[in-house]
Amino acid sequence: MKVGIENAAIELEPGQWLRLKGAAGVRIVCRSGTVWVTQEGVLRDDFLRSREALTLCSRGVTLVQAEGRAMISIAARPRINAATATLSALPVAG
Repeated sequence: MKVGIENAAIELEPGQWLRLKGAAGVRIVCRSGTVWVTQEGVLRDDFLRSREALTLCSRGVTLVQAEGRAMISIAARPRINAATATLSALPVAG
């Protein structure tokens, strides 16, 4: 599912991930749980816990994955070319 991300609150199930593209300047706030954030071209990954936030710097692809159940909010700064997001679930190994 593709969604616009002006200001969004998203609940992520365990293993579910959010793919952002062109999201430099977007701020991700972890409202509950823990999420893993990896940005294309950035050498470090980030883990956000409840009440922690991160402003993205990559113009490439960013993945946000839930470590257990998590709630995040996304605030995009106003700009002409809005970032896009794709919400997906990883296949469950069985």
